[in-house]
Amino acid sequence: MHCSNTQICVGLNMTKSEYRKLYKEKRSNISGCEKKRMDQNICTNLQMLSWDAVNYVHVYLPIEKFNEPDILPFVDYLRECHKNIKLVISKSNFESHAMENYIWEDDSVLQLNKWGILEPTQGELIHSNLIDIVLVPLLVVDEKGNRVGYGKGFYDRFLSDCSAQIKKIGISYFEPVTEIDDVGEWDVPLDCLVTGYGIYNFIDKEIE
Repeated sequence: MHCSNTQICVGLNMTKSEYRKLYKEKRSNISGCEKKRMDQNICTNLQMLSWDAVNYVHVYLPIEKFNEPDILPFVDYLRECHKNIKLVISKSNFESHAMENYIWEDDSVLQLNKWGILEPTQGELIHSNLIDIVLVPLLVVDEKGNRVGYGKGFYDRFLSDCSAQIKKIGISYFEPVTEIDDVGEWDVPLDCLVTGYGIYNFIDKEIE
């Protein structure tokens, strides 16, 4: 994966909880016009990565009420230009905090769960160790690839169950911060971050 040398931003170090509160507010305050512009840039930057030898890509369905980055135009790009790639989406179990992974077909039926998250109702289950790349929604990440999500641990459990060779690409509106103070041994760092400003490489793994 060839990434740009965009400057990593420097700031005060905080805990995950402090960063979560700050960046949830920052993201909620992004205007509709600015969000649309950054979404377009994120999707363009994702297209700059190499997808030729990839078989399974785990993507997320953006949660509108959380103002998450909209990667659906990039999903359309994969469907049109990389027809060999199988897209994977998840259904969350809020009791176990586990994620079940399904192939996302053109005719897959999706519905909102009681938390307002769009999920598949049924389909072909796929084991997480078959997935080559996962696009991870998040609030902010530090310069070592440690991420701040919503604090429920869904992605940490999911990524821990994936192959050691999986490429973990974070998606955020914000540039990396210097350091998260309270990273735990169970936290799974990212390989790369894609924002509207550029692509940041944390671990030297090629998409090949």
